[in-house]
Amino acid sequence: MTQLFSENSPRYNLHKQWNDDRKEAYLYERLSNDKVRCILCPRVCTIEKGSVGFCKVRKNIGGRLFTQNYGKATHVTVERIEAEAIFHYKPGKKILSMGNFGCNLDCDYCQNWTYSQFQYTPPESIQEYTSEELINKALSEEIEVLSWTYNDPAVWFEFVIDTAAEARKRGLLNLFKSAFFLNPEAVSELRKVIDVFAVSIKAMDEDYYTKFTKGWLGPVLEGARQVYRGGTHLEVSNLVVTGLTNNNQNYDKMINFVMSDLSPDVPLHFTRFHPDYKYMQYEKTPLIDVENARNRGLEKGLKYVYVGNAFESPGLNTYCLKCGEKLVERFGLTTNVSETIDKSGVCIKCGHRTPMVF
Repeated sequence: MTQLFSENSPRYNLHKQWNDDRKEAYLYERLSNDKVRCILCPRVCTIEKGSVGFCKVRKNIGGRLFTQNYGKATHVTVERIEAEAIFHYKPGKKILSMGNFGCNLDCDYCQNWTYSQFQYTPPESIQEYTSEELINKALSEEIEVLSWTYNDPAVWFEFVIDTAAEARKRGLLNLFKSAFFLNPEAVSELRKVIDVFAVSIKAMDEDYYTKFTKGWLGPVLEGARQVYRGGTHLEVSNLVVTGLTNNNQNYDKMINFVMSDLSPDVPLHFTRFHPDYKYMQYEKTPLIDVENARNRGLEKGLKYVYVGNAFESPGLNTYCLKCGEKLVERFGLTTNVSETIDKSGVCIKCGHRTPMVF
């Protein structure tokens, strides 16, 4: 079991006493007695003056809600877009991946727990950035896509909205990778500035969500439906956790949701877990498990099912549905786009048009 810090540790108390009133939060209501109600996510936290919500980064200061993480980042890293479980949008492109701290979930197996759980975040890892600095960094490195990711950008909402809007004016695109535990109002605002959504659905089981993520499933599914109905590029992933979700019942429920509520054209990624945070008792998900999940998806009618967190597998590649030609080959996060697919997404060998965006 990983040793965690207690609430009495100096690190925790430093964050607990940190007031930052530079940016008033979006999506909240003022109540009587200086209380506020945050409506960003389904928790709808009622927060008394001087207190924070579940995420620990939205604080009531003087009867108004402020975000404590505006303009603060723990990661600013150049990666490839496939790192975000996005295979059909600009394959192989560089992205500027940015992470923050705090989260409105608390998953037992979180792979970013030192940042998602604010009380464990090393203060020295937090750096100050303006929107302009991040945009200029992307432009200077000839990067087309800003990726909001890592801990969960849901709780970085204000900075994401403001920066993404400005980035679009400068010709950049925005990718939002999230567990999507958000209210419809938040999703509507994000859709105005986000070009690509990577939605992580932890499992298709309400009891599982309550026990292992401390959230609930319904709003996540509705958020995915909302994005799909709106026409924004969407890809869905499911972290296959050894001993929890590496079973056919989970796979089939995920597959059926994408088939019935979204579309057989929406890519579904079954991603391997590795032990972390509070869930250290099981090994990394065997590759055969996610390959089995992929095969079930294809057999049931999904057109594009992939495996994730694998170095080499047929489940990493994209094939033409009509002639079987390998259009995109992937090794880990290295992507090779074949000359048999043109920039409009058409297979040159047989003329079939894929949904891929170049």
